[in-house]
Amino acid sequence: MEIWLTAIPVIALLIVAIAVLYIWAINKERKSGFPLQDERTAKIQGKVYKTVFYIGVGYLLALNFYNIINIEFFGGTELESMPVINSAVLIMSLSAGVLLAYYGRKGDA
Repeated sequence: MEIWLTAIPVIALLIVAIAVLYIWAINKERKSGFPLQDERTAKIQGKVYKTVFYIGVGYLLALNFYNIINIEFFGGTELESMPVINSAVLIMSLSAGVLLAYYGRKGDA
């Protein structure tokens, strides 16, 4: 329990530091005079995030049906929320990273 007294402020500071670095990088790009995104990048990101949304919805629906079948037919217990949320976040973020890398290297989206 005592570790959270230290971990929570450290996590908050990390979030703030990442946000500051992100804003600084955006301002640096704007001042350079070049566009932040070209049409290809916007098209790739749109395609990737739409696909990731469908992957996430499909995964959550599959978990929902797993719960229904497990409870109704096998007398099991319901999945807890923490593993469901963590696995959904991991699947969606990892698939976004993989798809961004794949479509970024691929010739045309």
